[in-house]
Amino acid sequence: MLGFQPGVDQKLEDALKFAKENDFDHVEILMDHPYYHYEYLNSATVLELKGIYDVEIIIHASAVYTNFLSVSSVMRKASYEELEKTLKFAEEIDSPLVTIHLGWNPGFITSRGFIFKEGWYEKTNERALEELKGFLADKEIVAIENTISVRGVIEKKLREIFEETEAKITLDVGHYNVKEGHELFLEYEEKIANIHLHDNRGEYDEHLPLGEGSVDFKAFIPKNYKGYLTLELRDEDGILASKKILEEVLG
Repeated sequence: MLGFQPGVDQKLEDALKFAKENDFDHVEILMDHPYYHYEYLNSATVLELKGIYDVEIIIHASAVYTNFLSVSSVMRKASYEELEKTLKFAEEIDSPLVTIHLGWNPGFITSRGFIFKEGWYEKTNERALEELKGFLADKEIVAIENTISVRGVIEKKLREIFEETEAKITLDVGHYNVKEGHELFLEYEEKIANIHLHDNRGEYDEHLPLGEGSVDFKAFIPKNYKGYLTLELRDEDGILASKKILEEVLG
């Protein structure tokens, strides 16, 4: 099932019409964009538009306004409240998948430059990911995206989450190309429900059209894969160019 995240200037009906005209199966709406946050969309209108254009909608929960790894329990609580409301909206619009980011741990600018040490966050990350594991116990609609580097306690707790909960995986091939430890996500291939497709040159997350960087995207698509393939370019020209390349490569 091939789809895309809308261009940054596309409103919902524009995105669905674009999807229909260009033979896409789904659109993944990003809650960070003001056009697509649940507070600014009416679920009845979304359902009506889905019916008109016959295009499925999946959801990418907010990555900017949530941080499930925050050292602040107040911020983590707010993140779960945001996610709960997103899941309620997903139910209202009959969306079968909601992708989430884990969050992040900050480094600090000093007179010696930028400093980040994973050891600072070992205990807080273990506690935070134990919370997440409990939350995801029966949330089969939720897919965790590979975003930050995965080592140490994060690797340990992610294994527990994938083995002990119903959570799925959104595999981002661009992130895989620039972050460490993402091989873990391929170990749980059967949990991959969505694949984010974009390119980069191996240095940082550029979201280039397919073929313009060094990502061997074909290698990440499991044999007989039946899940979502989502072009994450957020630009109409990039989306169409990448669709053409993907179809040529995959046949």
